[in-house]
Amino acid sequence: MPKFYVKSNTAELITSCCDPLEAAVRTLMGCNKNDVIDEYFYVDECGMRDYLTATPTTTVIRTEDVILASQPELFEEDE
Repeated sequence: MPKFYVKSNTAELITSCCDPLEAAVRTLMGCNKNDVIDEYFYVDECGMRDYLTATPTTTVIRTEDVILASQPELFEEDE
């Protein structure tokens, strides 16, 4: 599994997992009350990135998408 560096404002994590979205979800779930997150998560295999240091290989994921991926049962339609 690849190692991902994830950053969103003060929330940061280095983790090994299958894909960038999972890495961002792990970062969100590991936040504490002092962490601040931006509207985007920056995920890269070569180091911590943000809006100033992102490269063409940096995956940028909207925070809304990370929240939806972390709590899918909250957004399922009732059958």
